[in-house]
Formats: sequence, C-alpha cells, structure tokens
Amino acid sequence: MMRKLFLLVCLAGLMATGFSQPSLSQVSFKPSVAIFDLLEIDFQLGAYANPYDPEVIDVTAEFTGPDGQTQTVPGFYYEAYRFAEKEGYEVAFRQKASDGWKIRFTPDAAGDWTFKLNARDKNGLQALTAYEGKAFAFQCFSRDTNEGFISKANLLFLKREAMVDQQKQYRSFFPVGPNIPWYLCADILRYQKPYGIYEYERYIDSLSGNANYMRVWLCRYQFLSLYGPEQTIRTNGLPTVYFDSKLNQKDAAEFDHIVRYAADHGITIMPCVFTFGDFFDEAWAVQALQSFASMPSAWSHNPYHTILGLKEPVEFFTDPEARRISKNLLRYIVARWGYATNIMCWELWNEVANVFWGATPDVTVGQAIGEWHSEMASYLHSIDQKHPVTTSLGNYTGMEGLLDTGFGGLDLIQEHYYDNIQKARSRELMSYVLLQRRNRFKWIHPAKPFLMGEYGLNSSEKDADYVHKDPHGFDLHNTTWASLFSASLGPASFWYWQDLSTLDLFRGFKPIKVFAENLPLLSAWFTPATTGTPRGNALVFPNNLQTFYMVNETEDTIYGWCQDTAFSYQALRRLTEPAASDGHFKTDNIIDTTGYLYTLDPSKRPAPSSKKNTITITLTQQPVGTRYVVRWFDTETGLELKEEATTTTLKARWFQKQLDIEMPSSIRDVDGGVVHNTFGDAVFIIYKE
Repeated sequence: MMRKLFLLVCLAGLMATGFSQPSLSQVSFKPSVAIFDLLEIDFQLGAYANPYDPEVIDVTAEFTGPDGQTQTVPGFYYEAYRFAEKEGYEVAFRQKASDGWKIRFTPDAAGDWTFKLNARDKNGLQALTAYEGKAFAFQCFSRDTNEGFISKANLLFLKREAMVDQQKQYRSFFPVGPNIPWYLCADILRYQKPYGIYEYERYIDSLSGNANYMRVWLCRYQFLSLYGPEQTIRTNGLPTVYFDSKLNQKDAAEFDHIVRYAADHGITIMPCVFTFGDFFDEAWAVQALQSFASMPSAWSHNPYHTILGLKEPVEFFTDPEARRISKNLLRYIVARWGYATNIMCWELWNEVANVFWGATPDVTVGQAIGEWHSEMASYLHSIDQKHPVTTSLGNYTGMEGLLDTGFGGLDLIQEHYYDNIQKARSRELMSYVLLQRRNRFKWIHPAKPFLMGEYGLNSSEKDADYVHKDPHGFDLHNTTWASLFSASLGPASFWYWQDLSTLDLFRGFKPIKVFAENLPLLSAWFTPATTGTPRGNALVFPNNLQTFYMVNETEDTIYGWCQDTAFSYQALRRLTEPAASDGHFKTDNIIDTTGYLYTLDPSKRPAPSSKKNTITITLTQQPVGTRYVVRWFDTETGLELKEEATTTTLKARWFQKQLDIEMPSSIRDVDGGVVHNTFGDAVFIIYKE
C-alpha cells in the first residue's frame, strides 16, 4: 500500500506541473572566467513538484568551446543558506530570496565560449519564450596557477591537467591524505549542535600544505547527507526526512562550502554517495558495531524503506523505482559539484558488501549489486566525462558477482582493510598485508588503478588505545611511505582522522606529498616488490633493512623506501611494553614512558639492528654491468639528500642479477655517529645511467 501511495503522489506531482510551459528568466553570469575556474549561471524557472527529476523538468546547458566542440551539463534547483558559527558549532539560516536554478561549468580551454540554456518538461514543452535561439557568450582566459581535472593516466596511476606557460599539460597525481568522512556534534547523543562546516574548516586548515586529499561521505544522516532523516531540522518534533522530491539543501550548501574551502587549500575530495550503515538491521548493528539501537543510520530509518516501501535492503539494487530515484540523486550530485576540479572521483558506495554483514550473499545477490554498479557507472559517465567512478566493497567474501560485473564499468577499484596485526611478538607488518591485498585485487582487475581507501586497526578493546600508544605516528609514517611504492594510485588512506587531529599527525603526510608531487608521469608497467622473505604475513629482511619498492618493465627505473626494522612500530613498542598473556601488547598502561616511541629522546634511539647498510634488489631484464644512479630522499621533508647520490652496477651473483645499494650513513650510521633522522628510513630513486 505504501508503495502505491508513493507512486500516486509522484503522478499527481507530474499532472499538477506538466501543463504550464517552462519560462526561463533573470539569467546572470560573469562575462569572463579563468581556465579551470567555475562559471556559475543563475536563473529563474518556476516551481516544480519534483525539481530533482528530469522526467518532470530537465534543465541543461550546452557549451561550445573555442575549438567548436560542445559539452552538455545538467542544471540544478538551489535553495540558499547562510552559515554562522556559535560557540564552535554551526547555525544555518535560510535565504529564500536567493533561491533559484543554477548551471555550474568549468571551461577547460582559453578563448571565446558560448552556451545555450534549455529546459524541457514532462510534456516536451521547452523554455524558449524569453531566450529563443539565444546563445550567451563569455571569455575564458589562461592562468598558470590553475589545475584541472583528475583522470586515469593508465592502468596504475592518475594524472591531473595543469597550466604551465599558458599551455595545458598533465602532471602525476597521487592522493595523499586521510579519511574525514563526517563532522560531529556538541550534543552527540541527540545529534544537536553540529560543528558542521567549521569542523571541516579546521581539518582542512590542518591538511593545507601537508596533504592533498580527503574522503568525505554524503550519506551520514546525523551529519552530512542529501537524503534521510535530518536531526537538526525537525517537523512536529521529529527529524525531517529528505528523499526523492525533496533533498537536503542545507547539507548540500554545507558541501558547497567544503568543496570550495578545500579547493582554496589544495585539497581534493572523494565524495561517497551511499554507505552500508543506512541499510543494515539495527539488531545486529548494535552487536556488530556497538552502536545505539536508535541511531539514525539504519534500515528502519532509511526512506527507501520508510517512504518507497522496500522490504529488504537487496531490493534497493533491483527495484526499478529505487534505481530511478538513485539516478536522480547522482544527477543532482553531478549537476551541483561536477564542475569541481578538486573532486578526484565519485564513490558510489562505502563497503557495499557489508550490507550483508555476518552473512555471505548468494551469487544472484552479488550479480544484482554488480549490475546496479554497472548501470550507475554507465549513467554517471553519460552525464559527466570529467570524473572517474569507483566504489568500495568492505568484505570480499561472496562478492565475486560484483567483481565480475559491477567493477567492469568502474574506472578505479578499492578495498578497505582492518586487522589487529600489532601483536607484541609478531614481525607482521601492516605494509606487507596491504601489499598482499593490493596484489589480490589487481590480479582480478589488472586494468584498473587500485587504492586502499581505508585502513586501520580493528576497533576492538585490545586495539582501542593503539593510536595513543603511537603519539609520533611511526606506524602511519611507515605504512604510508611503503604503500606509496605498491604501484597503487596513491598511498593507503588512514581511517581514524580524529586521532590524527588530536595528535597533530596531519603534518606527517607532508613529506610524502612533497616527494610525490615531484614525480613525473609514471608508466603503467611498474611492479611492486619487497626484499623480504615471506613467513606468513611477516617478512624477514636481509640486514634487517625492510624495503618496499616498485620497478618498471624495462628495469631502468626503481622507486622505493627502506628502513631499519628497529624502527618498526612493533619493535619500538617492545622496548617499552611487554606482551600480555594472549600475545597482544598490554593496553592498560605504558610501562616505560621515557622510551623513544613516546619521547623521541636521542639517548633512547634504537641502535642499528645490523652492521651492514647494503640493500640488494634482484633484477632480470637488464644485462650484467648496467650502471645505475641512486638518489636518496629524506622521509621527513620529501627532499633529496643530494650529497648522498651514488652509482652502482648490476652484478651476477648465485645465478641471479643483483643490484646493491647502500643506505646512507646519515640515516643509519652503524659506526655510532650522530644521526638526526627520526624514523630510521629513507626513500630512493634508481635509474639507468
């Protein structure tokens, strides 16, 4: 009955608005704009029962560039909001006088542009009364400081357009930064007094100059979400529910601000549209995630269930009406933010497989989810040719159908990985586990760049105090540097952003960002490797120098990172805390608060774990006698240690061809000299002389 009522309401809306011809008026825009900057066109069109449905009112603009090529972008309905900060939290104010319609467009070529506006309603009537045949004009001028859109460079990496000497060229782009999916509230139990855009400003201020990327959710009901119950806006004392014909314009205005503020500070964004938390059952959510039973993010609050009337979450992927509404949501997202050059890509789902947490979905369910992804990715590509499309799985088991069908239409692939591998007696490394996961996904989909979109320790009691037991971010430092050389599109992205903020560890991304920004466009033929010998999920390294690197197909270029294993997180923590009876580190206290892990006291710095600085890399393609140049880089600045540059020769040894490089003594002085490097590591670039 609920489903029939929903469809009747939609039909009534169409009938009520379908017989008056659209009328465009009050068109305004700037006469000139810089390349890769926003051209925003404001106009009035009238009221529609569902301004988010192109079957009711389809608004587009067709742009013609200096080369005669055309680009068509959708328009969107806009409600104006103003924000103010009160005692640290956000207060929103409606500004109805500024409501209307907008087109947002980013020109990608200097010169003269024209555009035409069009609005077509359900009956095919077009808005031509005031502007019949009129082509508006504006000029785009060049600006060398501007950067353009991000796209796939090849099967492994990304690239970004940039202006250099008034010419467009591509630069390598490696996203370096954490997840920052939502803001919090001062009254967290009732989701009141949101910190909102001001919390994001504080995060972005901290990331500015240190990172170039963050991941943001558009699907957190109690914070930032375009649909679902809005806790801070209430009707008859209950949260106002946004869905289909009424999206959350206040939260859309928040994201407007976040996107612009991030762009001004050099931060790109991966927005996520849906998350599994909105689709799971509360009963097991409490058990699995130890959350409140009344939390807004749950299936019982989901308007696809409460308004549309879907009975089970799986129907979201198969129901035609649900698919139509989802496409309209995606269309609105593209219309409002598709202009943004600092949107790295669109992420359809956060951990879609976890909709079925605790159970393995059958093959048909996996196929349905895969087909949904294929359809939505195809739709996004049809209305937006500027941004790649991705999704994230969460739990891989039982999702072969998704991998076989749904990933086929995606541009980038992801995985999220959490585990407690930091046992006191273990030599297991998160870096190596993440490399194994990357190789597994790339084996399934070799043609798609890969990103470890989230990683961290499980949030169990034994891991709960992990970050505070690593106040200087050794594990973050080591894992991020190592994963940069895993032939992924970027280093693994850490999840626990609030801990990073508390410990002021956003600065730890800066050297990686600096180093990556200076890399040329890399080829698609890099293969990741380590010098370690696997023992389960652990590695044993010659000379106790852990080394992660990637080498291209012709073996004329190698990029990598190496570190004395005495500076791994586990090794440093073993100096301060013994193991509990179950093999984990004790979490109740710190045994030695003066240890190097906590103080960086030079007198507590670990001694070198071996007397040799030699790292040996095995090669196969180049002939014996090939000479290589070795350049070393400081992991605390990302800059080259020019005085440490050396040359080396490929030698034959034990039926293999091996390249020996010497870790700089300024990083790891085995003779006991003064060393100022904090992390006992260095980065190298090796290329054929």
